[in-house]
Amino acid sequence: MKKVMFTMMIAAGMVACGGGNEEATEKKPISNAATEETAPAVEEAPVVAKKDGKALIEGSDCRTCHKDDSKLIGPAYQEVAKKYESNEKNIKMLAEKVLKGGQGNWGEIPMAGHPNLSVEDASAMVEYILSMKK
Repeated sequence: MKKVMFTMMIAAGMVACGGGNEEATEKKPISNAATEETAPAVEEAPVVAKKDGKALIEGSDCRTCHKDDSKLIGPAYQEVAKKYESNEKNIKMLAEKVLKGGQGNWGEIPMAGHPNLSVEDASAMVEYILSMKK
């Protein structure tokens, strides 16, 4: 019976895997114009709007397995935030787990991968999750 339930949970997780919402990025125009009163303009990097990790999570299938403050099928987001410091290395590593899936860090139930998410979206989602540290 346990094997049947486990298989059903994995199948449900794989079926539930959906994509995040793609949001358009905004870029600030760069001006190269120089006037007599100012020094020559230096090109600036374009300003890109930061993705909203919370909105991406709410628009995906993440809530099928995760809650903010208690374990569902997967760990609570607050538990993940306690375990991992919010730094570039951990954000990259956890975003890869969101994209590829994984098993073993939080028990025997595997997390299905979400390869249809962009690295940028997965990273924004992870940044939001890690911000939930209490």
